Amino acid sequence: MASTAGGFLLGFGLCVLLVCLGAGFLLEQYYGQVMSWRETIEQVYEITHSPAYRKAMDALSALSPYASRIADALRNPLLSLIGLSWLASYANYVEGVSQAYSYMKQVYDASETAHRAIGVVEVAPQYLVYGMGFGLLLMIIGAVLIARSRKR
Repeated sequence: MASTAGGFLLGFGLCVLLVCLGAGFLLEQYYGQVMSWRETIEQVYEITHSPAYRKAMDALSALSPYASRIADALRNPLLSLIGLSWLASYANYVEGVSQAYSYMKQVYDASETAHRAIGVVEVAPQYLVYGMGFGLLLMIIGAVLIARSRKR
């Protein structure tokens, strides 16, 4: 029984150690490059989570359902009769309101994801070291159990 448990712990510990080493190797390849983007990601995150950005996004969201109606009103031929035909040139801009909200929302969500990812990349090396230590500990316990079972 101890030999089986020891073999399992030895093998499982080796797997944990190898996975952590592989992940550490991959992380080492890209860590510097990812961390070089940190300042830019933080800057974009601060902008997209600012009160002004949120207000603009909320305003575009509120106007989106009415954008096509406003654009149609700006193209109304009656406006040319009263000398406001120049307003028709702004209809295309108004129609872009819903698309602008969609883009702003995508940037907002992407900045949040990137901000979280930078935090994960920052602490990943520490957790990989913990994982390697855990794998080594399991291997040592497994080897001790195997050695004890063979002495009997």
